Amino acid sequence: MRHTNYGVMLGLAIAALALAMIAGAFWGTADLPWDERIRALLRLPDAQPNLQLIIWEWRLPRVIMVALVGGGLALSGVIMQGLLRNPLADPYLLGLSSGASAAATAAIVWMPAAFVASFGLELLAFLGAMLAFILTLGLAFQPGRGMDKLVLILAGVAISLFFQSISAFFLHLADPHVTRNALAFLMGSAAGARWGDIPPLAIVLPLGFIVTFACAKMLDAVLLGDERAVALGVPLPVMRFGLLSLAALLTGLAVAGAGIIGFVGLIVPHMARLMVGASHKRLIPLAVVLGMIVLVVVDLLCRIVLAPEELPLSVLLALFAAPPFVFILRRVRRGL
Repeated sequence: MRHTNYGVMLGLAIAALALAMIAGAFWGTADLPWDERIRALLRLPDAQPNLQLIIWEWRLPRVIMVALVGGGLALSGVIMQGLLRNPLADPYLLGLSSGASAAATAAIVWMPAAFVASFGLELLAFLGAMLAFILTLGLAFQPGRGMDKLVLILAGVAISLFFQSISAFFLHLADPHVTRNALAFLMGSAAGARWGDIPPLAIVLPLGFIVTFACAKMLDAVLLGDERAVALGVPLPVMRFGLLSLAALLTGLAVAGAGIIGFVGLIVPHMARLMVGASHKRLIPLAVVLGMIVLVVVDLLCRIVLAPEELPLSVLLALFAAPPFVFILRRVRRGL
């Protein structure tokens, strides 16, 4: 693909993201007149205070949060699939989602509500995700031999099963009224996002993008095989540890911001790859923007499909992601 075509494609994707975010701020469960929506969005002097509250304190933080979460998960997916050379790798491969869900479930079921409110469920979920990542790395790392990617995948599966069993055990023992809150987090939702929740991911995602984009050529070399990458001068052990840690951090912050959201980190990198090829210099920016678009649009649909009720993000994501996932499996089976 020529550079001009890629520039146009990326520009159109950014424009689509801007339109999707504006739509996310305009539409929702509350039916507002169009002229009042525009006044509230622009904060004109004659705008109604309650409408400004809905748009600026409820909708905009939520839209920005899901955009950051979608971009973070997509970038993590690009990193995981590139470093592990596995087209089915996703950000939750290292047990991050299971660790976060176990920590959140334990906090909701067993800890006092005042303790959870003071520390924040998001922070506890993030700590659980980081604990799972540390355990996975500890199992995969061998002194003198470094980190084996196959062992890393198997360790991630083992840690995931371990924390999933813990979550299931807690949910089985908990009061049915309490489990509703835990299940709402496990199914993914950005409802209740506030401006104060945005800075961690808003800081880490741009920095992570810069670091990953700077490593684009080295990621291209890794696709040729570990031996060739090392022969080309790629510091593979250091890069693999650093970028996997970055992917874990992004995924942990995404889980803290919007709960457990699957498929974005798996499907979106393949969507971008089909559009611009495997070159990471083109793949990384487009994948991040597409991840933002996908999650902003799905979150908007979750709010309006059954309004005034809201659907969890994982419900519509699974529905929309099933056909592309089958397509990817067919390509992998054929060795394409």
